[in-house]
Amino acid sequence: MKKTLLPIFLILIMTATLVKAQSELRFGPTVGINFATIGGKDANQLVNNLSSKTGLYIGGFMNYQFSDMFALQPEIAYSMKGATAADQGVNYTFTLNYIEVPVLLKFYIPIAGASNIKPSLYAGPDFAFNVASSVEGSANGQTQTLDQSSNTKGFDFGLVFGGGIGFNVGTGLLDFSLRYTLGMTSFDNSGSNLTLTNGVFSINAGYAFSIH
Repeated sequence: MKKTLLPIFLILIMTATLVKAQSELRFGPTVGINFATIGGKDANQLVNNLSSKTGLYIGGFMNYQFSDMFALQPEIAYSMKGATAADQGVNYTFTLNYIEVPVLLKFYIPIAGASNIKPSLYAGPDFAFNVASSVEGSANGQTQTLDQSSNTKGFDFGLVFGGGIGFNVGTGLLDFSLRYTLGMTSFDNSGSNLTLTNGVFSINAGYAFSIH
């Protein structure tokens, strides 16, 4: 995983170095709540009645606005995914946690006479690296947890779609957004060739500091 992450970090650093000489950059933290579930045509083979699992999305981002209406925004974050279920008296919790690197293209919607408000739409690829995978079952006051790292692929690819609104606060931009991350590849590594994908709806907030 470290060998895979290194080229991505180098690209982000090179991009930041290049655009800093050309325009203003913004950097900042981001935090959000994930409502995740597991999909795919074989999801019902895990357990019946899968439902969403709440988790944390926390990290940072770089925003480079290269025109009045467009910006490039790569992020890096720790993202908690998975699902929950209740079946035949047993409560299940599937945990799939990732280091994620979304690379988003943002489109800012111009509003006449409202320079302090910046609504936006965005989309882009999402590169995710699994750092934790387990399934927990509980019934009759007893709980058992099984590690699933060997049954989970280390890399997951997805697409991000979302929109938000930003407000000028102090010297930076406070941004609130809604996004959906659609898993495009199966994370199953059990050898059973199951099609299991991540799906995550997120509510995020971030604050972008201007770099002059």
